[in-house]
Amino acid sequence: MSQEGPRGIPTPGSNAENLNTDNAAETNAGPRIAVEAGVEDIGGPEIPFVVAEQLNDSNRNIFEKMSHKGRDIASRAYEGLYKVPVVNRLVGKMEIAYNQFWADRHEDKAIKFKEKADGVDIQLGTFDQATKQIGLTIEGLKQQKMPGAESLQVQLRDIENQRRGLLDKRDKYQSKFEKRDNKLKLYTNERDRVADKLIDYYNERMAPMEKELGNLETCRDRVGLVVAVTEAKHKEEKARLSGVEKRKVQIEEALRSIGRSEKEIKKFEAVKALDKIIVDGREKMKKEMANLARRKAEINKTVAKVDKKANPYRDKREKFVRIKQGRPVEMNMSARQRGVDNKFEEQTRGHTRAEGEEPPSGKFEEVPEPAEGEESNETAENFEVSRYVFDWNAVLKDKYKNDASKEMVDVQDFIKTTGLAGSYKLEPSDFMKILGRYYKLKKMPTGKLNAEANGFIEMLEIVRNKI
Repeated sequence: MSQEGPRGIPTPGSNAENLNTDNAAETNAGPRIAVEAGVEDIGGPEIPFVVAEQLNDSNRNIFEKMSHKGRDIASRAYEGLYKVPVVNRLVGKMEIAYNQFWADRHEDKAIKFKEKADGVDIQLGTFDQATKQIGLTIEGLKQQKMPGAESLQVQLRDIENQRRGLLDKRDKYQSKFEKRDNKLKLYTNERDRVADKLIDYYNERMAPMEKELGNLETCRDRVGLVVAVTEAKHKEEKARLSGVEKRKVQIEEALRSIGRSEKEIKKFEAVKALDKIIVDGREKMKKEMANLARRKAEINKTVAKVDKKANPYRDKREKFVRIKQGRPVEMNMSARQRGVDNKFEEQTRGHTRAEGEEPPSGKFEEVPEPAEGEESNETAENFEVSRYVFDWNAVLKDKYKNDASKEMVDVQDFIKTTGLAGSYKLEPSDFMKILGRYYKLKKMPTGKLNAEANGFIEMLEIVRNKI
């Protein structure tokens, strides 16, 4: 009765009791698996030297008669299949299935041999306890000068003979276990090598898309910075238009007091001029915000499109990453018992470690804007952009010394990036909002920004109110 290999690929028949399967089955299984899976026989001379061991006798003879140059050409042609879309995945899956099948098979055999060796260890432990007990009994008889010590020594010798026979048996099991364990690791490594080829292939295909996504993310951050700067400017523009509207109302009241009709007031040149200033200013702000919203929407649309295009490659890549995560069972075979004269050196093994999760990056929480009906402190003095940056750097340097170097802001770069003049005046909350967008655009660490933002705003508010 045949077993089923990975992905439904038929495997060679095996006898569960026959633990030492002939290697011929292993070397001939590759072509048979390929044919039965509906794939063209891989046992031809086109197969490179690295898989020559998987060929049957006749095909291996043909391959070995090829010249070195012929083998090299065949090897390059075979490796070239991994650069052909669709074909590379089919070839890779077939190789992975082949290596996984034999890795699983050798793992099953290794486990059975280990279980047999463990059974012998239990018997040896029983003999060791009996030997120790008999030894103590012999010592007691000798001390008491009683008969029976010699007959017990003969029995002890018989136990030692049986123990040596068990050690010989255990050595055979351990040798077979080590052979299977090494083959298990070789096939697992070959499976991982094939998976790595396909992972690298999909990484190459994804690289331009990932780069484009990174550029789009930078563009989106830049738009976010422009939005913050524009909102700050609009706040000042709204205050100016509010003043213009107050002057317009004063002129209208004055005209009404002298008996002018509403129609005459609307046609009055000063009223018309002020009304035009108000309408044009509001329309300009509306258009600017609409343009920024449109740019942001376009970027988001492009990000979604590129991300959708990259997702199939990500899925295929992850499929082969997950294949590599299937590791062999850890089997801790106890060390062999060797004679005193023989020297045996146990080889150390390197154990891989899982990668730690990266700590979450700090995310700047923007200061919430005041509610619509909330009045701002119009009497307080706003500071210039250059002073805000200078004071912010001073706070960081005073508190964190040299540790603040990566989070300090270059004044000239800040002015150039934001488009704000150094003398432009802002409210503290607006400056911190723009500073947060600037940090995000420049990919600067935001830990200290998050920690000091509220305190810095409170300090500035106190200074403003005193002025």
